[in-house]
Amino acid sequence: MRPLLLAFTWIFLTACGPGAGDSSTLRVGTSGDYAPLTFVEDGQLRGVEIDFANGLANEMGKKLEIVQLPFVELIPALLDRRIDVIMSGMSATAERMRQVAFADPYMQVGQMALIRAAEFDARSKRDQVDLPETRIGFRPGTTGEDFVRSRIREAQLVPIQSIEEGIQALRDKRIDYFVHDAPTIWRIVGGLMSTETELTGMYRPLTEEYLAWALRKDDRELMEQLDSTLNTWRADGRLELTLDTWIPVRKVQVE
Repeated sequence: MRPLLLAFTWIFLTACGPGAGDSSTLRVGTSGDYAPLTFVEDGQLRGVEIDFANGLANEMGKKLEIVQLPFVELIPALLDRRIDVIMSGMSATAERMRQVAFADPYMQVGQMALIRAAEFDARSKRDQVDLPETRIGFRPGTTGEDFVRSRIREAQLVPIQSIEEGIQALRDKRIDYFVHDAPTIWRIVGGLMSTETELTGMYRPLTEEYLAWALRKDDRELMEQLDSTLNTWRADGRLELTLDTWIPVRKVQVE
């Protein structure tokens, strides 16, 4: 009887341990540093993903627990079962798909470049980007880094730790381009309420990416719930309404 008792005890402790979670609560991981998708304002998390998280928990009849973590810690937290789903403006890349699963995408985006408006005519030319004297800023651990490291051969690559630092580095002329996700560029210079005049965006997408929610590969029930909810929101207009609320202008330059 002892082996059976030990086995039962191990299963019970594993199921109820720190990583198991409460089935009545949806634990959503988000970085809170990627406006307008997820950001902190007046001490409160706000943005597209936060509205989605509240709507999803309501649809599932669960309590919502939002866990704010640095972006690079979100996938480890998911795999360690400290959170149930990542809702943080994450692109569904092949590299990430080796570790986690993704629900259906909710928005197509891509990397874009932010530059100084006074230099637009010169900087927007393709043959002026990858030059030895050009300095390109990017955030480490993002698809922006993947793009510049795989495509840029001559220009100087400058790691930037935050969006705000990248904006200031452009203003101070410490970099010439800041590469980041399209929603960032739209927010800074493309929004209806934007008063930015010193900086402007190159609205030509540098990559084609899709934002989606990440979850563990073995969590098939949650995957079905996420996809079903998204389909409902697409059909009744709630998906587009939420995106329009936070990103009223989504500019793309087609060539």
